Amino acid sequence: MTKLMLSAFYDNVNKNLGPTLMWVFTILLTVELIYVMIKYLGQGDKK
Repeated sequence: MTKLMLSAFYDNVNKNLGPTLMWVFTILLTVELIYVMIKYLGQGDKK
């Protein structure tokens, strides 16, 4: 029974959590990149 439980936990982490974390971090990285581009490239020269 323990082996079955560990196998189910491994499959859950391997097949569900990994891709979910990848998509979350990809979306966060995209949002951060857009924010930095707007903040620093949209300023122009302020002298």
